[in-house]
Amino acid sequence: MTALDTIKDTVTNNDVVLFMKGTKMMPQCGFSSRVAGVLNYMGVEFADVNVLADAEIRQGIKDFSDWPTIPQLYVKGEFIGGCDIVTEMTLSGELDALFEANGVAYDKEAAEKIRAANAG
Repeated sequence: MTALDTIKDTVTNNDVVLFMKGTKMMPQCGFSSRVAGVLNYMGVEFADVNVLADAEIRQGIKDFSDWPTIPQLYVKGEFIGGCDIVTEMTLSGELDALFEANGVAYDKEAAEKIRAANAG
């Protein structure tokens, strides 16, 4: 099985997947930590894939999504984006809508608190 097969299986078999540096409990970069933190705070169940543990997966995910950076968030097999996009979607409420449309459970109150804390 190639790295791309593994990636495809992972995003197909999990509703929400975060390809990140480190793990959701021990992120190893600020951007990965931020996205994992948002998902954890919102109570989203997600699979975490540590790209630092496998060089083939680390390169493979960039080829798979045609996106050069980590972290990468997938919902129901669809590539959503990296840290900036996920942050923007969280603050605009688009992430909530995406989760709702895909039947992904999350804590709406927590999402509101993130937006309130970041209101300009």
